[in-house]
Amino acid sequence: MRITRLRVKEDKVVVLLEQDFEGVSREDAEALTNDMDARENPPAGLIAHVVTETANGVHVVDIWESTADLQRFNQVQLIPSMKKVSQERGIQLANPIPEPKITEAYDLVRGS
Repeated sequence: MRITRLRVKEDKVVVLLEQDFEGVSREDAEALTNDMDARENPPAGLIAHVVTETANGVHVVDIWESTADLQRFNQVQLIPSMKKVSQERGIQLANPIPEPKITEAYDLVRGS
């Protein structure tokens, strides 16, 4: 296994996003990913996306190259697809959707 340690440039901030979605199943989360075609066409700036099941829903962890990439993805892809899939599947999302926890990262190690 090859591991690459990348020092985040001073002019760029890598961001870690964490968010819980109660009442959303694994199948619902997979339907959303499929609707956005994110596996075949990952959004610009996405480094990693991980979803785990919780007792009440799903927990999402993303790593983004920048806050701007994350915000663009939210507006252009995520929110429209989230509304579409939740309506199709009869999911009642919290209104407003809880804010994600966003943390700036200063170091990033990529494995291969």
